Amino acid sequence: MRNICTEKECRKVNICILGGGNIGTLLLADIGRNDKLRVRLLTSKPNVWNDIIEVYDSNNVFKYSGKIDMVSDNPDDVIRDADIIISTLPSHVFSIVLDKINSSIKPGTWIGMMPGSGGGEFYLKKLFGSKCVLFGFQRVHGISRVKEYGKSVYDLGRKSELYIATIPKELSVEVATTMEDIIGIKCYSHRNYLNVTLTPSNPILHTSRLYSLFREYSNNCYWDREIEFYSDWTDEASDILIECDKELQGMCKMIGNIDLSGVKSLTTYYESSTPKEMTEKIRSIKAFSGIKVPMIRREKGYVPDFNSRYFKEDFPYGLCIIKSFCDIIGLNTPMIDEILLWYEATNGLNYFVEGKFEGKDLTDLLLPQNFGLKCVEDIVEFYGEKAR
Repeated sequence: MRNICTEKECRKVNICILGGGNIGTLLLADIGRNDKLRVRLLTSKPNVWNDIIEVYDSNNVFKYSGKIDMVSDNPDDVIRDADIIISTLPSHVFSIVLDKINSSIKPGTWIGMMPGSGGGEFYLKKLFGSKCVLFGFQRVHGISRVKEYGKSVYDLGRKSELYIATIPKELSVEVATTMEDIIGIKCYSHRNYLNVTLTPSNPILHTSRLYSLFREYSNNCYWDREIEFYSDWTDEASDILIECDKELQGMCKMIGNIDLSGVKSLTTYYESSTPKEMTEKIRSIKAFSGIKVPMIRREKGYVPDFNSRYFKEDFPYGLCIIKSFCDIIGLNTPMIDEILLWYEATNGLNYFVEGKFEGKDLTDLLLPQNFGLKCVEDIVEFYGEKAR
């Protein structure tokens, strides 16, 4: 499939996007610019969508547009002949949608996730085994915000490069090369998918910030304004983030038998070794400007929106997965535990039982233990690595 997008006489590639949110809308427009591709969308609201998606910059200046070939709420319309499927859905929705479209997916389809963290590889491999190729982007390809749902989107900044991993891992270079042709951004391959699963992006970045903001929250607390997620970043949030990052890096070193060089520390990624440097760095990122903390307006002021994707995705399908791998190798994680104990108490969940990470509300999550990974050897086997 690698050269399918570049050979002039070759048929057009059919690509289906799952999810019409911020990233999904931008991805539709980007792929829709390439006349060698056909891009479709599976959505519950097909009548709301235009067949042309317009892209604007942060100053509301039109940049370009892309064409959608088909929009439908019927999986057979857009999935059955799809060569590539890319999900931009939240992790807690992905498995539900996957169950609905499973019977429409043909053998050999490439099924990808953007971003690829969230544990989706466990569920995908359980469903498809070797029937399909699974791939995931380590991070999203840019920052975007829907301008008008189903019609237009703001492009707020692009990555200069992307990293991709696959299951089976032997196809990572082929998939990365193909996705580079499709998206138009340089794509590199990772040695194994665990480098994507453990990426310390939203699962640590978002959870640290939210915990620092709302750790003292009660029903009688209100804010007089919406808080900027990044522009109002604090040293306290940076301190928590760095501690979580240290725990993750400690786990990567302890696994030993898997190449996890792609799981870069956030202090390296943001070139900031101290909380103060981290705060200054995060506050200075232009593409982050204007992004708000998830909050709801009430009569007395603003309160946290615990139903937002930041909460429903990044704690149970982000930090919980990192914690689960740490448990498998026997690493204590005091800061990660502190955050998850707060989240379970705030949301009425049961994650810990007498200090052990084995509560009843973990059983339905996409955690490695729930799919038979109980030791380092299981991890090595699942991700197709060999001992170094």
